[in-house]
Order: sequence, then structure tokens, then C-alpha cells
Amino acid sequence: MNIRMYIVGATLFLIITGWFVFAFISQGYLPLINISDKYYIPEMPLAISVLIPAGILAILSLLHIIFYKFIDYIKNRNMNSDFKKLESAIFMNLKNKVEDKPQYSTRLYKDIGELLTVSKIELNNGAELSETNKFKNIVNTILTIQNGTVLQLDHSVGYHIKELNYLNMLREDSHSAESILMERGFYSDELYSHAFAHLCKFATYNTIQRYMKWFNIEALFHILQRVDADSDGLILSKGEILDLISTVPFSRDSYTRLAKALKYSSMSPDFQLELFKHLIEKSDDAIEGYLYTLLNLEMTKEAEDAIHELQVENINHIKAYIVLKKHSPNLLALDYFCDKHTK
Repeated sequence: MNIRMYIVGATLFLIITGWFVFAFISQGYLPLINISDKYYIPEMPLAISVLIPAGILAILSLLHIIFYKFIDYIKNRNMNSDFKKLESAIFMNLKNKVEDKPQYSTRLYKDIGELLTVSKIELNNGAELSETNKFKNIVNTILTIQNGTVLQLDHSVGYHIKELNYLNMLREDSHSAESILMERGFYSDELYSHAFAHLCKFATYNTIQRYMKWFNIEALFHILQRVDADSDGLILSKGEILDLISTVPFSRDSYTRLAKALKYSSMSPDFQLELFKHLIEKSDDAIEGYLYTLLNLEMTKEAEDAIHELQVENINHIKAYIVLKKHSPNLLALDYFCDKHTK
């Protein structure tokens, strides 16, 4: 109950009660009452004597109301504080930001907050929020970026959302790669590695060397495809190429991917074969890539000799391709054949 309304209502009730007693019951006086030698109740109108206990009861009721109002105020203050913490935690979750675990005062918000801490909010494409929803702007921003659109963002959206936006930017224009690499220390290694790979599609070798910290196998393939190319080409020696190859871990499949990358490069066939012969000396995993290169260059006889000489195992798909190629010159492309085997 509102305290002001209670005071007004209680006051009116006491006035009406006193008037009613004085006007309709008795206009007499209550005689003096001795309680002890020192204490007594003085003589007073009967109406006043009725109002005194009623007034005391009203005051006690008022104190009771004030007490519970104070308790409600404390509870509401804690709930409002917890609500703001939860709201902030939801924003941080959407932005994928890591922050200290909020300390909640109320049990309900504590349970919700703990659940939110161990969860990740995933947004469904096409989701819509009401115009008054506090999370509408951030949700719309995330959904727009998830759909591949590049937006102009400020730092308030958080680095994770900006990172997603940068990935979209790289898909649209690789030339934004260096500006991303210059923003050091803010984003994940995955973004910087991805940006570096895009940088290797067009940058000079001096520029590429400035960011070699993020060198990876995709970047290597882009560099090799530009070696000796007429447009945006790079001039690298065999030693420089081998040094680049040695800086990234290679698996058997990676060597096959390397052979495919060289296929689309401007390197001479002799240089490609010489390169793989050197790699074979260092790792048997490179043999399949070497055979791929031979077959791609239509050197079927040399591939058969290499298989016999190197005693290669687990290449039945390549052997089958050679047999089929002899009997059917119009056989499907080697890439298709090898891709099917990989899958």
C-alpha cells in the first residue's frame, strides 16, 4: 500500500471515528485514572480516549508498512542490479567477449547467469525482435554479418563481431588483408592467418616477408601459383621455395595439394619435377604428389617407372588410373579421380 494514501486514509478514519463517538455516543469525559503513585491517565473526552488506542494502532500499522517497504526496496534494488548484470552478460555473450563471472545477489538471476556463462547464444537466420527490444540492434548487426554483408562498425560491437566482418571483407576484396594484419593483437590467429593467405595473392614478396609470422600452407600455395607468372608474378629460386615449404608441416594429402597448386602455376614442368624429386628425398609422403605431377604432365610411362622404382604402397587409385588411362584416353580428369579417392 502507498504510505501517503495510508496516512490520509487513517487520518480521515480517526477524525470520522472521533466525530461519530462525540456526536452520537457520548459527549462525556473519561474520569482520571491512577495507574500508580507517579503515573495516571488524565481526564479527557470519551471520543479522545477512543482515538488514542486507534491512533497507536494506526502508527504501528504505518511502521509495519514502512518496514516491509524497506525490505521490498532492498529486494528490488538487488533485482534491478542483477537485471543490469544479466543484461550486460547477454550483450557480452552475443559479442563473444570473455569477462569476469558476475556476482548475483538473487537466486533467480544467479541460476540464469550461471547457465548463460556456460552457454553460447546462437542466432537463427531470419530471427526478428520487437522494436523496443534492447538487443535488436546487436542481433540485427550479427545476422547481417552472418549473411555475408560487410558493415561499417565501431569498437563497441566487440572484436569477435568485427572479426566476422573482416572475414566477409576478405571474401569481397583480398586487398584489405594488409590493413587487417596491421591491427595486431586484437583478433584471433585464425583471422590473421586467413588475411595473410589473401595477402599472398597479390602483394610483393617484400611485403609478404613483413608478415611471415602468419605463414601457413594456404599462403604457400598462393605464392607458388604466382611464381614466374606474367601478372603479379613472383621470382623465387628453388632454394627460396624449398625454404618456404620447410616452414609448414606437410602430410601426404598436403603434398598432393601442393602438386595441384603447382599445376596452376607458371613454373616450368622441369622445375616442378625437380622440386618434387628434392622433396621425396626428405619425405616419402611426397611421392604421391610427385606421381600426380607426372600424370598431370601426361608422363604415364615415367609414373609407372617411379612406382616400380620407389616401391610405393597404398596408391592403388593411381595404379588404377594409369591402367584406365591406357585403355581410355578420354578418362575423367586426374583431379576428379584423386578427389574421389580422398573422400
